Parts: sequence; C-alpha cells; structure tokens
Amino acid sequence: MDLTFVAIIVLAAMIFILSGMVGYLYWQQTRLTQQIHSITLALTSHLTPVPAPYVPVEQPVSEHEDVQEVEVPEEEDDRVSVEHVTGPPPEQTEVQEDDVDDIQSKTVKQLHEILTRKGIPFGKRDSKTVLLELLRATA
Repeated sequence: MDLTFVAIIVLAAMIFILSGMVGYLYWQQTRLTQQIHSITLALTSHLTPVPAPYVPVEQPVSEHEDVQEVEVPEEEDDRVSVEHVTGPPPEQTEVQEDDVDDIQSKTVKQLHEILTRKGIPFGKRDSKTVLLELLRATA
C-alpha cells in the first residue's frame, strides 16, 4: 500500500504545481491586457479627434409654437478647379532635351543639375553610373 500512497501524493503534487502554473499564466495575461488598455487610453487621449461635419438637424414643430425660420449657413465649395491645357508644360520641354543617349557625355556636376531640376533625390557622393541609372529610371 505504500506504493499507492506515494503515487497519489506525486499526482496530487503535480496537479497542485500545474494549477499554480495556470494561475500564474492567468495573472500575467491579466497584467498584460491591463497594460495594453492603459497604453491605448494614453494614445487616444493624445490624438485629436476629427470634428464631425456640420449637419443641421430639423426639430419637429408643434402647431402651437411660434415658427421662426432658421438660416442655414451655406457650405463653401472646396473643390479645386482644373484648367485644360493643350500643350506640354514648359519644364517638360527642357527635360526632353536631356535625352537618355545624350547624358552619357555629361559630367557628374551636369547630371546633378539635371536631377535637381527634375526633383529627383540623389547622394552627393554617388558615382556617375548611379546618377545615370537614376536618370534612365525616371525617363
């Protein structure tokens, strides 16, 4: 009978240890969710809320109340007007004169000027081959 008592004690100890481990994991999970919740509250308090658009709300008017007309402010038209252009912009004609085949004979300084005119970022220490590849990629 001593062997069965030892087996029961070992199993009870294992169950006790496993339940302690499960409790510890539950406690850690609860702490983690609380920390995440506090972080989200801190972030949302620092972000500015986007104001809702103005929408006039009509209220029902009973027959016995004096009816007054309410002026609703007109919204401004914030759309951008587009002009129709028939020819290419003047900058584009200048860029076309720097043909891809012609840029091989340019110096590094001239390639820097072309890239600056086109608005393409480049490194000041880039080699001529890198500058040429940038120009070919954007051509």
